Amino acid sequence: MVLIKADNENDKRASIMSQHWDEYWQQGHLTSFGESFTGNYSGILETIWHQDFKHLPDNFKVLDLATGNGALPLLLNQFFKDASKKGTVVGVDLAQINTDLSKLDLSEQVEVSLVSHVDCANLPYEDNSFDQVISQYGLEYSDLTHSIPEALRVLRPGRQLSLVAHHSRSMIINRNRRILALINQQATYEVFVTMGKLIEQMGSLTNGEDLQRIKQDAHCERLRGELNQSISLLAQTDEEALKDSELLTYVASLFQQGLFWPIEKKRQYLDFARTQIDTLRERLGELVQASIDELALSAMLANLIELGASLSSVKQIEDDNSQVLGWKIVINKLSRGNGH
Repeated sequence: MVLIKADNENDKRASIMSQHWDEYWQQGHLTSFGESFTGNYSGILETIWHQDFKHLPDNFKVLDLATGNGALPLLLNQFFKDASKKGTVVGVDLAQINTDLSKLDLSEQVEVSLVSHVDCANLPYEDNSFDQVISQYGLEYSDLTHSIPEALRVLRPGRQLSLVAHHSRSMIINRNRRILALINQQATYEVFVTMGKLIEQMGSLTNGEDLQRIKQDAHCERLRGELNQSISLLAQTDEEALKDSELLTYVASLFQQGLFWPIEKKRQYLDFARTQIDTLRERLGELVQASIDELALSAMLANLIELGASLSSVKQIEDDNSQVLGWKIVINKLSRGNGH
């Protein structure tokens, strides 16, 4: 989920971030957790949003910022599946959304629309348009000095901006911080260099005789040893992070399923794998940087009164095992008579 201010200073960064997330959402993920977490948000996160949803008025209109592939709009749609209350939810994201709503079993009670390429620093909606503005693990990627005022602008007086944001010490950030540290290791770079050398040294392979040839090739054996040594070093550093990075999958695909591929196809796959790891590095770097500690949280909430708003609540979200999942932040837009 990514939405950032796209002015002259940040245009290049916005474009790069959007490309990372375009590719990510095109892979079909529903949440920003990748392969480590499947399905829609559930458990305590689902419960938290259900508490918000039940207070919506009839014929409500909700805006979800940094919607990704629409996890929260779909959660909202299903919440009212058997209810009499009706409404509309709009999910927007700077990246290209990859959800075909026509293929989903959606409730008719809540109309869902998902809109790509929308900058949360410049929302294309009128003032006081929505009964609630929500975001989960997304708004913190933005320039909050612009995105929060915009969110409050389109929110109706007396209603709430409700956010779940990445906590700098959450299990999510800690896990991804470990993956980032691993793929930044010199050994990861050496894995790709060695694979490239090994592809060239093995040459074209078409049958069992070719396999025997490379097994007797001292140079190939030395390169295989170097590759195994680099992987072993990474496993000793953090085996769980190595698995999560999918680096082992790329190696196995190339030298098992792809062993008899033409050399050019192997080169192309190696380039693809390297690009995937580079993209992961960029995306996780943005994720870790976007996470919020107590100091950043204070700065984020410092000017609410000037914006015609007030802090309703802020709390640390924890799962059943007391592991931190994020921040839950609720901001009230003051009624017109109270300053906005």
